Parts: sequence; C-alpha cells; structure tokens
Amino acid sequence: MGLEDLDGATSAHVWSVGHDMARAVRRSKLRCEGINVLLCDGEVAFQTVFHFHLHVIPRYAGDGWTLKPDSPERERSLLDSDAQAIKEAIASTD
Repeated sequence: MGLEDLDGATSAHVWSVGHDMARAVRRSKLRCEGINVLLCDGEVAFQTVFHFHLHVIPRYAGDGWTLKPDSPERERSLLDSDAQAIKEAIASTD
C-alpha cells in the first residue's frame, strides 16, 4: 500500500499521529534541536520496502543526516507546466 492507496480518513489520522509523535519527541528528554517528518513513496523517492509509513526523525546539529538534493533548479516554464498537469489531475478526480 502506497500513499495513493490511503483513504482520506486514514491519511488524516496518520498525519495527526505523526504530529503527536513530533510534539512528544520535541518535549521529551531527547532534547532534539529539530524534527524531520518524512514520507517516501516509491523507489526513486528512497522507499526501500513498499509499504506506507511516516518517519518522525529527531535531529541534532552535526548528526550527519541530510536531505540536501544536488539538483538544478527547474525553469519557471517547467514548474508552470507541472502545476497545470497537477491541476488537471485534481479536476479529473472530482
């Protein structure tokens, strides 16, 4: 099951639990300096086992964990084209 397979109520519940977990981690004795909430959906998005789950990752300065992509910035025209394609997909699911 991937992100697309979740119904709205389940998706909302997962994000709510993720929010609660992040709040608990922040307030815990872990004393983290930040939190990443991460969802990987598909192999090219770093998903190694195909199932839905949400990562709540406590972060510390210098922890060596990074999400900095080394990719060029997309041209405005491509971003606009992508946005239009997404709007059309949303409209077709109504």
